[in-house]
Amino acid sequence: MLRSAVSRQSLVLGDRLDALARALQDAGVPPERAERLLARAAAATLDAVALGLIHERVPAPAAPAAEASTATAPREPKPASVPLAA
Repeated sequence: MLRSAVSRQSLVLGDRLDALARALQDAGVPPERAERLLARAAAATLDAVALGLIHERVPAPAAPAAEASTATAPREPKPASVPLAA
């Protein structure tokens, strides 16, 4: 069974959260502070996975029409000629 890129990404991010938790514990970070850091990291992970899912489901934009790519910029109007008074 093939896994989507988002599924693989979520597994990698989950592993990184686990590694962060171990590193905080090994470093002796107080549990309250580690809890706050992990909560923020988990929220960011969920946001990344949600954005990945949205991006995965949104169809790619259609290629621009051929006439749109060959269109030229509008020309500047020529100034009107004004006769000089004699």
